[in-house]
Amino acid sequence: MDNSTASSIETKTLRIGALDGSDGVRTGLLVSLAGISILASEVIQHVTSRETVWGGLLLFVVGLFIANFSRMFQIWTELRPIFEAKPAERSQSQRRKARQGFRELFFYLFLVLGFSTALAFLSGNTSITWLAGLQLHAEAAEQGQSLQIRFLLLTIAFGFVPLIVGFCLQANVDQNYHNRQLFYGKSISVPSFYYGSAILLGIIALATWAARVSSNQQEEMGANLTFWITIGVVALFGLFIVLPHAQRWIDNWADRESMKITKQATPLTVSALPTLFSWIDSAFVRILAPLTGATQNGPLVPHSFVVFSLLPLTALGFVLPQPWGLFPIFLGMLMILALGRRWAWIEEDRETASRLLKTDSPEIQVGFDNDLKDEALLGYAALFILVPLALHQINGVVEVLAGKDGGEIADPFFAWISFFGGELAKAVPFVDWWEIYNVKIDTPIAGVCADNVENCVLNGVPGDMNPLAKHLTFASRAMVDLVIMAALLQAIGIWQRSRAQQKLYNSGQIDSFDPFTEEHFFKHGMRNTRPSSKFEERIEKYMEQRSKLNLALVPYNETRLGELLDHHDAEVRAGAEWMIGAYPVLVGTPERKLQQLVSQWDKVWKEGNPTTPPVSKLNIVEQRAWRRNEKLRVEALLEELIDRDQERVPKELSDHAVDNLIRLIVHFGSHEEFQYARIVTVDLLAQIHQTKAFWGLAAQVCPEGDSNPEKEIQNQISASLSADIGGEGRTWVGVRYGRQEMRVLCYRAMVEYSNMFEPNDLLLETIRSFLDRMKGLEVGEAARTALNSARRRI
Repeated sequence: MDNSTASSIETKTLRIGALDGSDGVRTGLLVSLAGISILASEVIQHVTSRETVWGGLLLFVVGLFIANFSRMFQIWTELRPIFEAKPAERSQSQRRKARQGFRELFFYLFLVLGFSTALAFLSGNTSITWLAGLQLHAEAAEQGQSLQIRFLLLTIAFGFVPLIVGFCLQANVDQNYHNRQLFYGKSISVPSFYYGSAILLGIIALATWAARVSSNQQEEMGANLTFWITIGVVALFGLFIVLPHAQRWIDNWADRESMKITKQATPLTVSALPTLFSWIDSAFVRILAPLTGATQNGPLVPHSFVVFSLLPLTALGFVLPQPWGLFPIFLGMLMILALGRRWAWIEEDRETASRLLKTDSPEIQVGFDNDLKDEALLGYAALFILVPLALHQINGVVEVLAGKDGGEIADPFFAWISFFGGELAKAVPFVDWWEIYNVKIDTPIAGVCADNVENCVLNGVPGDMNPLAKHLTFASRAMVDLVIMAALLQAIGIWQRSRAQQKLYNSGQIDSFDPFTEEHFFKHGMRNTRPSSKFEERIEKYMEQRSKLNLALVPYNETRLGELLDHHDAEVRAGAEWMIGAYPVLVGTPERKLQQLVSQWDKVWKEGNPTTPPVSKLNIVEQRAWRRNEKLRVEALLEELIDRDQERVPKELSDHAVDNLIRLIVHFGSHEEFQYARIVTVDLLAQIHQTKAFWGLAAQVCPEGDSNPEKEIQNQISASLSADIGGEGRTWVGVRYGRQEMRVLCYRAMVEYSNMFEPNDLLLETIRSFLDRMKGLEVGEAARTALNSARRRI
């Protein structure tokens, strides 16, 4: 889908939402108020008309939906231009607005979920007659009374709609303006998909076969099973040794010209299924995962939003009649799965950013607004409640599990949690040691026999369990393995990796962290806008280690420091600015580097560092050494400016950049080390369409004498340049080129500069007047010839 198509779809969507803004909100609130009034009248009058109650509830729900759907478009109107801009280009107010995001709409979602949960629980209370008739509670529901339950589930589904539309619009903007595809087709690689599918199908086939093995067959297999388990584990290790080599061979084979022709002729390539699942994965990551609230910002906001979104779904999964409770349970599981996948994407982006040293790149798919480690683990923890409740709901239909004594399951919530806990004890690595010490796991639920004989209970004979009961038990254990192995161990690995980065930085081996460790590094080290003493000591020790290793003496990677100057957190920005000011590094765009260089020169020339005197106080040899060290830095920066990329620096430099160029000229003086730098500066000033640029050229041919004509020209230049350029009382004496062939370059640059103006421009008259006054003051023959040539051409 191209950008124009996506934009037209978004425009049509916005038109659909235009009940327009405030009118839609008011209309929806009025409809909801009408529904509340009807319900209140029922309570006051003690009337139990089911039709009236349903009418009031319908008005309340529909009104809330209209109000919040309209409000979503109001919020999006404000957020859209912010999301279109790159994070580094946003103002502070825009950053605050972006961090609020769709937070307001979540309160509507929580209201819908909380209202639905309360309604379901209260409908089981027979003392509340006007709600008891709804029959939403599992204990009060009658067989076949499903209309009201469907209405409740539909209400829950519509509660998510405003947020879903909002996140779709945001994903569309990310696609159009930040190269983050809504349907990214490479999140699951072809080898990973087929290897994973093969393993999954193998597990399913093995479980299906094992569930049908009879007791006699189990006894025959028991003697050899332990042997084959050992062989199978060894084979599995061998498989993972061979797989990388096999993949390399496949890649080399696919790169052959003959294979390219064959692949093009194939109507359905092997990448079709992985691409389809990658698209589904993308929808999970960009649309479904944010519904948990984990991507919202603020102190404890994402954590609490995850709880507030999953807790009602969990409660509804228990209280609703079977199997209707599977809907909220399944929705909660999907949201948790999506949250885990978004976390995996972020970790992949984290690794990519660590290698690229950039967080704004087409290779970054999600970004670093949220870490999501805590939120994903919180979601996975909810699975330990959702899974047993799902078993409870499924068993209400298939009835393959029963109470330990063969009767009904008493206290279902406690019983199913206990049953699942028993499976945990058998499945969790390093916890399944109970059997060694003959600890018997006793749960209030067991599987019924395969022959479905009345009151026949499995008493420690797994072979007689109903195959479906075995599958459910196996699935619950597999879920544990998924959480423990895929989530908890990954979190531990991330923590260890972060600690390893800290150690390597302290030893001077690396000069940057991944984006999340980096943010913690600066926030922990800064106190408002000043570094803590420990942070300063740490940086000093780091610089000492870098010196011993003969590595670049920079406190932090220059590329990363350039991005951190636009970080959303004030302490991180302050940390980057402090490093740039305390150490001789230049970062960011060429214009920013120019500002940093001038500030550093102002400081070291007048103030010096805490441990060294100002450059102006050093002896001649030491001053020349300082200039030689700075020569390469300033020349490299000026080359960046004169060959600047239009995307990084506009063709027309800012007024502040011109000021800094002229301040550099003042620092250059007549020192021979900076002669080439001055030549490049002259070329730069000739390209800048500003009056100040001309006076910067004029200052370099300004005579140094004390006669009245010379004094008049000096005063004119000083008055034309802002006071902050040359410093208080600056006369510009000493800026003049001593060699006349260098002044020739300035006169030629004035001609090039004048070509940017129209013939009737007032500035041309100013240039002519200046050159006329210089006519009798220029003493060098070559310079005077260039001056006269410039007068004639202008």
